[in-house]
Amino acid sequence: MKARRGDLSGPVLAILVTLVLLAIGAAIIAYFVLLGAAPQQGVVAVVGQPTIVKAGLDDFIANITIKNVGSATIYLSDVKLNITGTTVNADYISKYHLGPGETATIGFKVNDRWRAAIDDREMVRGVLVIREVGTMEVVFRVVKPS
Repeated sequence: MKARRGDLSGPVLAILVTLVLLAIGAAIIAYFVLLGAAPQQGVVAVVGQPTIVKAGLDDFIANITIKNVGSATIYLSDVKLNITGTTVNADYISKYHLGPGETATIGFKVNDRWRAAIDDREMVRGVLVIREVGTMEVVFRVVKPS
């Protein structure tokens, strides 16, 4: 077959196809890098060792320090702790708005409802519930008065 005037030669056609494929690849990379970025969200991690201390005759105080290791601000408005089926609301929150990298201490006070679960143990498992973040299992060290 003869080449007609105005037809593309083989090498020119190969270069054009290569440029089109490079442009498509660049568009796909741009989509994933610029538009497909991960959403911002708050993530909580426990800092240090959470403790439960017996205060007075029948009261127990649980303290936990958390850190926002995520990329968005967390609002600590509804925080609960469940140990052995007994759920209590937080009595003390040192900081209600946690930006990325910030920490807060949360305190819970329970009147005599944890006695059976705590009396003879050194460690107790509980579930911390933070409304905007979710739930996480926490292991508390029981500190007994000497």
